[in-house]
Amino acid sequence: MVKQKSYTDRVSAADKAIGFDYQYYYFLYRVLKLGKGQSAGLEVKDDVHTELANDHQILIQLKHTTLRKSDGSIKNLTTLDSDLWKTLSNWSKVITDKDTDRNTEENQLHFIRKTDFILVTNKSQTDSWRFFSVLKSIDTARQQLESLKSESIDETIQGYVQDVLNLSDFVLAAFLRNIHMDFNVDEVIDLCKQAIFEHHVPEKRVEQLFRDLDSQIRQDNFISIRNGDKIIISFSDFSIKYRRFFDIARNTDLNVIQYHKKLPTNLKDQTFVKQLFDVGDITDNDVEHISKYTRYMLTVKTNLIQWQKNGELTQGEVNQFNNEAKLRWENKFRSTHRRQDGTNPIELALEVLDAMRTEKLMLGSQAMGTEFNNGEYYHLSDIPEIGWHHDWEKKYR
Repeated sequence: MVKQKSYTDRVSAADKAIGFDYQYYYFLYRVLKLGKGQSAGLEVKDDVHTELANDHQILIQLKHTTLRKSDGSIKNLTTLDSDLWKTLSNWSKVITDKDTDRNTEENQLHFIRKTDFILVTNKSQTDSWRFFSVLKSIDTARQQLESLKSESIDETIQGYVQDVLNLSDFVLAAFLRNIHMDFNVDEVIDLCKQAIFEHHVPEKRVEQLFRDLDSQIRQDNFISIRNGDKIIISFSDFSIKYRRFFDIARNTDLNVIQYHKKLPTNLKDQTFVKQLFDVGDITDNDVEHISKYTRYMLTVKTNLIQWQKNGELTQGEVNQFNNEAKLRWENKFRSTHRRQDGTNPIELALEVLDAMRTEKLMLGSQAMGTEFNNGEYYHLSDIPEIGWHHDWEKKYR
């Protein structure tokens, strides 16, 4: 049974926040679906709007609810739902807006002919939803609207219905023909990801590309608002500003995802860290470098696992990468520590370590970056399969 919400819960900031996010993600979805010559706006002409290349526009109102029925499903959009009639009222006022020179029937009809009105909601529709009858029976629409108005005991909703009734007969008929309803639109994030996939992005890269785009576009929107600019993204703008994200996602090279999760609790107890302590590369209180090197190592470990899981690498390729790294270490380790010139063993160990930090490893046919290469050697020295001091095996194996 669904727990009833208190008044405080019903008007909570969380409910409002999800409404804003719902609107933003639907805007992002429309941006991802843009074609050449088209643009989309957020809270400019409507909650969301799209301008098409043929001088046609789509005005979109978004209505989201967190309220649920007793069976746990999202509540229905009722015939006299405030969300419905507030939306229709808003559109009616837009159609007759005198400030935009739409104070004549001719201008109002011209505006409607080039405009589609879409109500998008996560609410569901029922068989008893009577507003469809109004949309389908244009000739009797006014009488039906009058009847619905008389049925409501809510003065606010009555006012919303009256705003629609204030339209002239020709304008009302044209308006109703251009109204569309999109119910059960709840998973707007999934819509965005599907749109990304339809841009010929490999499915395994969709999630990361979505996160990258989401982060960058939110940041750009914030800057636009701060600068007093309107949030409107055209097809060409999107191509210029965000195409590189798609290029990266479509690239067949391995995409290294930096490790940004919580680090292990006892960083200083890691074997690779102890080995660095032993040769004086870092000190016990050098938390910055300990943390940084740990992230390098965990980046290698998590990416190698994920690439195998995604089918981007085979176990054989991973083994070859590890073996190549170990062979380069072994060659340098042997040539350095067999010297008989009286050099301090610690200095010899640091020479090996420094050399490995400059190695340029290949994973398959791809050259890996310095952070990844360093992380690989920290990983191998943590297992531990390699070390720096000449007697590292006695201490750590």
